[in-house]
Amino acid sequence: MTEFYAELKGWQTAIGATLGFVALVVGALVNFHLNRRRDQRLRNEEIASTALALYGEILLLRESTARLAQFVGARYLRSGFQGGEDDFDRYFREMVEIPAPRLFPALAPKIGLLPPSIALEVSKFYFRIEEAQTWLPRLEENPDRKYSYSVAHVLQPAVDAVDLVESALREIEELTGIEPAKLSLDIGKAKSALSMEDDFHAEQAASSGAS
Repeated sequence: MTEFYAELKGWQTAIGATLGFVALVVGALVNFHLNRRRDQRLRNEEIASTALALYGEILLLRESTARLAQFVGARYLRSGFQGGEDDFDRYFREMVEIPAPRLFPALAPKIGLLPPSIALEVSKFYFRIEEAQTWLPRLEENPDRKYSYSVAHVLQPAVDAVDLVESALREIEELTGIEPAKLSLDIGKAKSALSMEDDFHAEQAASSGAS
């Protein structure tokens, strides 16, 4: 028995070192797990704050885009493709101008944090409203120009911006737990104008084919 205790005493240092190492490993794993949870919480908060900021801006820009689409559609339905040069002049463009996005350029580096389905539709939304704005001045008739541009160049991206971003907005509401907003906007005149423009070009194509 004396020999056993003597041998056990000799192992005390090794046992103590082993227990200390095990405690160190366990502590490191617990600390790593806590850091992971903290980092994930901070990441989720950053995702939610980014999504909410974009959500608010998109709602406002979406209303402006619907207004632009409706006014352009109404002008077109009033005059058809025989519109005068004042139909889409500078004063009209000033009346329907979409405000410049402020938050999207600032938050662009964080867009990749969002779920892919949200990030893609949000990016497309901003691209579409920029496309509609770019084409709007080209609708004005120019006596020095022997051709005119179709209102579809403005209406199609504007209508798509209003309609196709809805799914991303609903995803953001679900992601952040906010109350769902009323997303229905009237763009009936814009869609009617698009349909009329499509019919007009289809008739032209048919006439060209027949001749």
